[in-house]
Amino acid sequence: MRQRIHRLSAAGGAVLFLAASSAGAVPLLAPALSLAQESPLGAELPLAQESPPLQDVAAAQELPPAQEVIARYIEAIGGAEAIRGHSSTQGRGTMELLGQGITGEVQFYAAADDKSLLVVSFADLGIEIRTGYNGEVGWSTDPMTGERILQGDELQQIVDESDYYSDLHDPSRFQSMETLEMTEFAGRLTYKVRLVYNSGRESFEYFDVENGRLVGEESLQYSLMGAVNVRAFASDYQQFGDIMVPTKIVQELGPGQTVQLTISSIEYDNVDPSTFALPASIEALLR
Repeated sequence: MRQRIHRLSAAGGAVLFLAASSAGAVPLLAPALSLAQESPLGAELPLAQESPPLQDVAAAQELPPAQEVIARYIEAIGGAEAIRGHSSTQGRGTMELLGQGITGEVQFYAAADDKSLLVVSFADLGIEIRTGYNGEVGWSTDPMTGERILQGDELQQIVDESDYYSDLHDPSRFQSMETLEMTEFAGRLTYKVRLVYNSGRESFEYFDVENGRLVGEESLQYSLMGAVNVRAFASDYQQFGDIMVPTKIVQELGPGQTVQLTISSIEYDNVDPSTFALPASIEALLR
């Protein structure tokens, strides 16, 4: 599910932000949010239970290597065998721009060989936005910008984050993985792990010290609006088949700009390969 947190956080937040802009709810360009800034959500973030005091735990143990933190995470969500046992995923949910009264329906699809498709529909606004990657071409369609072939940083981002087995953190896809510190994130005591993709892109992931689960992620995300520092908080884990998945993802785009994704269903291994075919309008751009 880590891959879907990244993709839904990056693409989903951007498309919902565009929809909000269409409705005149928020400005088009989101102000950047410093990765070091405290969460404006504060106590509203879900807390599973109290964690031990940071200073007590930090003094009692050394930092584990990133590979160990990741291995524990893999076991916490179901194990490597369960993750590798699937070749495609589809899910549904809702996406809301908190405080703006704008809610959309979300469908997301992913498959091995690094394919992904995100569809967000806003019935009240008459808007549907699609973002996809077929393993070679990244693309996007929406009423504001039309049909686009993703390029540059936008393309590299979707390439990096469309790894279907990204929960496994395949070392061959990264320049480095390092546990930086033990710190609090979303009210939990976590290990902060710095990941540097082979492309040079950087991401910080936070893993719960107590239960090993992924609590959230920070990264620079790219869209047509530009680059924005984004924080995503993952919670409300539920069992879908043989894998534990966070069903609530809260994403901070900037002060007063918070997106919440709620996942209602996930199914495995029944996505038609044609789902990832390029739309005719995108194919026309490639000619």
